[in-house]
Amino acid sequence: MRRWRLVLGSEAAQSCGPLTGPAVEIDQALAALYEADGPGGLQSRERRGGRGASSPSVARWLGDIRKYFPSSVVQVMQRDAMERLNMRDMLLQPEMLETVQPDVHLVANLLALSHVIPAGTKDTARMVVRRVVDDLMKRLEDPMRSAVSGALDRSQRNRRPRHSEIDWQRTIRANLKHWQP
Repeated sequence: MRRWRLVLGSEAAQSCGPLTGPAVEIDQALAALYEADGPGGLQSRERRGGRGASSPSVARWLGDIRKYFPSSVVQVMQRDAMERLNMRDMLLQPEMLETVQPDVHLVANLLALSHVIPAGTKDTARMVVRRVVDDLMKRLEDPMRSAVSGALDRSQRNRRPRHSEIDWQRTIRANLKHWQP
């Protein structure tokens, strides 16, 4: 019942009952993103300006979703926040970039905003891009190496070669011992 209440949001509080314990904080994190105009939303209708650079509610929200959800869900929620709430301005703050889960979509957004990113944030953005690139290199290095070296290494034998892969000289030489005149 608790999961249905979390899925349906605050609208289902009367029919499903109130939440208790950590489920309340999970519900607040979900409501902040998916009920953005409601209470506790990351972006409310009443906007107040100021000269402050940081947004503590966004930082707290990022910490909450990393605390309660697995990394795959965190990436989906961050992507939803970027798209639904137009939170690209959070990428311009170094403390936000340090807490965001790095992925390929985040790097794409950083590259799109590269001309707008302030000089102080560029170092943090470079670190995020470096982490994603290193992760991709680790994951792709072995399959790429085996694919390239397998294509170039003709001495590696194949039990069922294609016609173009047959080494005719080696095959004939190996089978001459079985030749009977």
